[in-house]
Amino acid sequence: MRREIVGVDSFNLVFAIKACIGLSFLKDGELIHCLAVKFGLAGDPYVAPALCKMYGQLGSLRDARKVFEGFPGRNSVFWGTMMEGYLKFSEELEVFELFRRMKRSDFEFDTFTVEGLVRACGNVLADKEGKMFHGLCIKRNFIGSSLFLQTSLIDMYLKCGLLDLGLKLFEEANERDVVSWSAMISGLAKNGKGSEAIALFRQMLQQPLLTPNSATLASILLACSLGGSLKQGKSVHGYMIRKGVDLDDLNYTAFIDMYAKCGSIAMAQEVFVQMPVKNVVSWSAMINAFGIHGLCSEALACFDQMRSENQVPNSITFVSILSACSHSGKVAEGWKYFKAMTQDYGIVPTQEHYACMVDLLGRAGKIDEALSFIHSMPMGAGASVWGALLDACRLHRRVEVAENVSKKLLRLDANKASVYVLLSNIYADAGRWESVKKIRNKLAIRDCVSVSDLPQLNWGRSCLYVSA
Repeated sequence: MRREIVGVDSFNLVFAIKACIGLSFLKDGELIHCLAVKFGLAGDPYVAPALCKMYGQLGSLRDARKVFEGFPGRNSVFWGTMMEGYLKFSEELEVFELFRRMKRSDFEFDTFTVEGLVRACGNVLADKEGKMFHGLCIKRNFIGSSLFLQTSLIDMYLKCGLLDLGLKLFEEANERDVVSWSAMISGLAKNGKGSEAIALFRQMLQQPLLTPNSATLASILLACSLGGSLKQGKSVHGYMIRKGVDLDDLNYTAFIDMYAKCGSIAMAQEVFVQMPVKNVVSWSAMINAFGIHGLCSEALACFDQMRSENQVPNSITFVSILSACSHSGKVAEGWKYFKAMTQDYGIVPTQEHYACMVDLLGRAGKIDEALSFIHSMPMGAGASVWGALLDACRLHRRVEVAENVSKKLLRLDANKASVYVLLSNIYADAGRWESVKKIRNKLAIRDCVSVSDLPQLNWGRSCLYVSA
């Protein structure tokens, strides 16, 4: 087309831009943009939104914004397209900034733009704002006209932990497709409601013309792993085989995780070996599976094999490796991989990596070293880091350190009942019953849940089991 300079019109340009999006050809898309400028079509009402979408979907958000700002006649689709780009790359604050601009200009919202705003609320757990947009949807009668928007509202409430509201919307829906069923199952599973998710999945299978998709099956496997239901997990695996479902990377990884968490490392390995193509996610899942079972040597061997096959480990891989070292008490190896992560792979440690290292040092009784390590962090330590140290203090009866760590945790969340419960257990182990009584009085005053309601506390990747 370029050689002949024939037939260059907005239709052909939009078609070519869509092809670039589908093939992830950013450089070719930039050339098409140049061609559009050359023929005076860059400001065309069809070409400009297509260019904005291409840049947004392919990660060039700055260029997407330039196209967006350079077009004066923006309609709701154009605004929604810009939001979509920001959402794909987790730039929710930019989405809210666009909303404020739309509001100032008295722009008329439609289902497309509101759906993007609802998803942004879910991603950052902004339930108050999410409820506001839900109210707008009711006022404008949007919900009944858009199943996609309705599903996004359900997903938003579930991500924010408001299960009752999500379930109410789901049950009131006039129409439910596989996406809305999957969103509900996934939300229940991720909120620790494994048995409810499994029950809903069974209900879904009874619906005519509804076939679970890859996301549905991954969610139900998560539910099985949360409940340690190996029998149910095998049943789902059998269902997929009977239906001839082609397993994708997501399903393979979910099976590895499920079998490992349900106690069958052999089945996890079998699934891993059967994978036709292994990527960094599946390798990381297998390393994590070995770590869960305390098989640190196997986890490290798996990591070495991964590197020998030219797979580059990522941040999640190192979380799995450090966790494996922690569960097996291999302090020297943990330090080795923590340093390699930054020095050899240029990966910046996150709170999760630091929490794994603190857990590793703490389990080994190196409480003071763990505390010094926390103080050396370039960012402030979060709840997962301090929580790992508090668990170690209980394990090794370091009451004074535990008291200071508890104060740090309570500054992060003054109403965190789990901190009081764990501190109460530390005092009980040390025989300080007056201190135990004071803590329990504080729990009662703050109207926190009782000790019996907190059998298990979670700090990042570490599980702390609380004795009554």
